[in-house]
Amino acid sequence: MKRRSAEFVLVLFSVPTIMLALLASLVKRGNDVLFINGHHSIFLDFFFSFITALGEGLLFIPIFIASLFIQYRYSVLTLLVWIAHSGVCQFLKRGLFSDVLRPISVLDKSRLHFVPHIEVHGLYSFPSGHTATIFCLAMLAALFIGRKVPAIIFLMVALLVGYSRIYLLQHFLIDVAGGAVIGTALTYTLWKLFHRSTLPRWMKGSLTNPLPTLSSN
Repeated sequence: MKRRSAEFVLVLFSVPTIMLALLASLVKRGNDVLFINGHHSIFLDFFFSFITALGEGLLFIPIFIASLFIQYRYSVLTLLVWIAHSGVCQFLKRGLFSDVLRPISVLDKSRLHFVPHIEVHGLYSFPSGHTATIFCLAMLAALFIGRKVPAIIFLMVALLVGYSRIYLLQHFLIDVAGGAVIGTALTYTLWKLFHRSTLPRWMKGSLTNPLPTLSSN
């Protein structure tokens, strides 16, 4: 990807991520969930039950497979992002913030709307792993493709997944903001490292070009 395109993706993802963090610092914890979850409907129940699954990480597989046809370094990058963000999220969830509870364990259940067939968890609230995952996936896809319109679409999907985590009573806004920060910062940092480091020659190859010349990019 050209430098300007990568910088566009960074700004595109960073601005809403910073705004989420600022909003989370201003809104009282709990009011965010009551407001978002309170505006529910049958359609929204179905829609967010479906879209929240995009944050489970299965999309790393097609992105990894697609990257094999671009350059092997992108395949390695995809795996590293997958492993690194999982490790960071689990360390924060079960280590530093293991005592932070989710909405169902904090708020009055009589004021909450429970979506049918959705299991609501009560522990390990911060950060939102689903949000971190989808921001990693969306940013990787945006960086790989290098075009503005797809990047904007990927960002919108990531934001919807983050919103779904609050709607479905799985997280507070601060958890979603934390996940967005992790996904954005970690993905772009690893991306830059892969472009600044001297990589083995085989990483410049792909399934369609397994033996690149020394001058290939």
